[in-house]
Amino acid sequence: MFDFKISTQSQFDEACRKFAATHNLTELAQRAEMKVQTLRNKLNPDQVHKLTVEEMLLLTDLTEDATLVDGMLAQLQCLPCVPVNEMAKDKYSAYVLKATAEVGVLAASAFGSGKVTANCRRGIVEAANTGIRCMMLAALAVQTRIHSNPTLASTVDAISGLGASIGMS
Repeated sequence: MFDFKISTQSQFDEACRKFAATHNLTELAQRAEMKVQTLRNKLNPDQVHKLTVEEMLLLTDLTEDATLVDGMLAQLQCLPCVPVNEMAKDKYSAYVLKATAEVGVLAASAFGSGKVTANCRRGIVEAANTGIRCMMLAALAVQTRIHSNPTLASTVDAISGLGASIGMS
């Protein structure tokens, strides 16, 4: 049913490096109840120690930073995660504006004449991931708004059914 293909690029290794550079590992190791050197080693792709799934979930939960999960998904050539718990009904316009801003960042980088450095590539990927996340949150906000109003939900269902029956004729 699914055809996952592991990327030949080290997406997860890059995510581990970024995560380690972004967070105070001493404080995070205490919160995760592990030794700081163990955490450093597990986030260093050159070391033999690797993060377990449970540790990755714990670190993501403690920091609310999806970098590790996004790196894992990118390694499988999948889109970034969308934390549904971030969604708020009243933030639809904010999600759309943020997604538009991220598309602007991508457009600006597409017309850049300079060499694409590792930092530039990271910025492009981060802008794309944030844009995807915001677009999905906007879609979920609209879906939630529709389904919270029974009359509107019934109307949408009726129109969807009508569209399906017309398409079958």
